[in-house]
Amino acid sequence: MADTDRRPPAIACSIEPPGSTAGDIPPRELVEATVTLRPGGMVWRRTFLGRLDQVPPARHFVRFLLADSPWRDDAESVVSELACNALRHTSSGQPHGSFIVEVVRKAATIRVTVYDCGWGGIPTFKRNSGSLDESGRGLLTVAALATKVGYRGTRAVGHAVWAQFDLGSS
Repeated sequence: MADTDRRPPAIACSIEPPGSTAGDIPPRELVEATVTLRPGGMVWRRTFLGRLDQVPPARHFVRFLLADSPWRDDAESVVSELACNALRHTSSGQPHGSFIVEVVRKAATIRVTVYDCGWGGIPTFKRNSGSLDESGRGLLTVAALATKVGYRGTRAVGHAVWAQFDLGSS
C-alpha cells in the first residue's frame, strides 16, 4: 500500500459530556457563558420557502435555538405570527418567494426577526381605534408578548420585523 493510501486511525470522540444523553439541554450557566464570550451575541439565520407549510419548521428552528430560555414559547409564537404575515401580506408568499428567520442571542436579550421579500404594507403595532375587524390583531399580540418590537426596511426591498425579549423581565 502506498503512503498516499494510508488514512489516520479512527479516533473515538464524544461531544456529549459524561453522564449526559443526546438531546439534553445544557445548563443555563453554560449557555450564558458561551453567549457572553461573543460581544455582538450569537446569530443564527435560516431561509424558508415562501409557503405556509414552512411556518412549523420556522417555529421549530426558534424553539431549538432557545430550548433553555424562559422566552422560548413566546418567541416561537412571535415567529409564527411574523412568518404568516410575511407570507400573507408581502411577495414572500408568491411563487419563488421566501422569508428569513434570524435569532440574535446576547447576554441580556433575545431578538427574533423575520425578513420578507417586500411589496406589502407597512407593519403597524398599534390598533386602529374603534376597529371591529376580525383580523389584524397579530402584531398587537406580538407587541404584548415581547419587550420591544419594531421594523426596518421599505416596501420595495422588504421589511425586517423584529421582537425583542429582555432576559431580566421574564
